[in-house]
Amino acid sequence: MNKGTLALLIHGGTENWSPERWKRRFDEVCADRPVWLLPDAKADPAEVHYAAVWKPAPGELAAFSNLRVIFNLGAGVDALMADKSLPKVPLVRVAVGDLTHRMTEYVVLHVLMHHRQELYLRASQREKRWAPRSQWPASAVSVGIMGLGVLGSDAAEVVRRIGFRVAGWSNSAKQVEGIECFHGTAQLEAFLRRTDILVSLLPLTPDTRHILNRDLFSKLNRTGSLGAPVVINAGTRCGATNAVNHPTHPPYDCPQMPNVSNPSASATARTSPTSS
Repeated sequence: MNKGTLALLIHGGTENWSPERWKRRFDEVCADRPVWLLPDAKADPAEVHYAAVWKPAPGELAAFSNLRVIFNLGAGVDALMADKSLPKVPLVRVAVGDLTHRMTEYVVLHVLMHHRQELYLRASQREKRWAPRSQWPASAVSVGIMGLGVLGSDAAEVVRRIGFRVAGWSNSAKQVEGIECFHGTAQLEAFLRRTDILVSLLPLTPDTRHILNRDLFSKLNRTGSLGAPVVINAGTRCGATNAVNHPTHPPYDCPQMPNVSNPSASATARTSPTSS
């Protein structure tokens, strides 16, 4: 019995995420249904009931009139949420513990790198200069995490356990045990004023696009132990990624622009159609 065709719409990613490799994997585990790797000139869009996707182009999914479910092959649904023609069907995304832990590792790595003055120590080593500075305790540093979903909540808890003062901000009200939580536009400035290290784990939506801008940076704490605020853009593309070329954002050498850690792959997960 034909259970409905699965269409693969996969753009970007590393060799490990190549469309052909996904096709081979799904062929192995979906022997009871057709699996199409699009674009395919012979494919009939009406036969597609399921779509496994990564960063589909706007409008691609709207072509499937009988679509029942969309499976996003990663945790980030930014590309899907930006598609105004996205079919109103259930959306399943990957949110495995391994991915969450990898993102938390990245956040902790960069928080500690700035807290322990690693950049200064590396520079001193390159210059063959021994001039250690005094080190403040973690409790003297306030870390603010924007985005309190699965990734943000886990990162906040781990950073808090290390000893940092941690707060979180989200668009809607959230409660995370042991974390001071702020929400909404009205509480954003108060959240920023107490933040020495800002971590962005926000998804890309119309509301968050370019949220990391000159005005937001100007409100970060500038009297803390670090001497200047730090921004860790933990894999999202909602602001600092585009700051260099955006007319309302400062260049990276602007005095108002804090140190920015901006990864290209802060939590690349193992890819397998059976891993989720």
